[in-house]
Amino acid sequence: MRLIDFNLSTADLDRQLPLFWEHDQQRSPIQSLNLTDHQLVLTQKKAAKPMTLDQFSARTRQISSPTGLYVLTATGVEPLFGYRLSDGQLLLG
Repeated sequence: MRLIDFNLSTADLDRQLPLFWEHDQQRSPIQSLNLTDHQLVLTQKKAAKPMTLDQFSARTRQISSPTGLYVLTATGVEPLFGYRLSDGQLLLG
């Protein structure tokens, strides 16, 4: 998924939605992000407070290049393909 597509599709959502990475039916809060080589890599951490959609938007507002969304896992960097809303959370996967 590209950052621009994510931003366009979430424009009308509640800005206070917390962001989580969902994998194998487990949720991990998205804590921070790093931009490297047209990749926006989200860092998840089990015991962290999740970043909100508003915080994510504020931190990525100045990024203008075609940027893909990825998540850092124990096995490396994996691409994100989409998201869904569940229980007042925005779940990336």
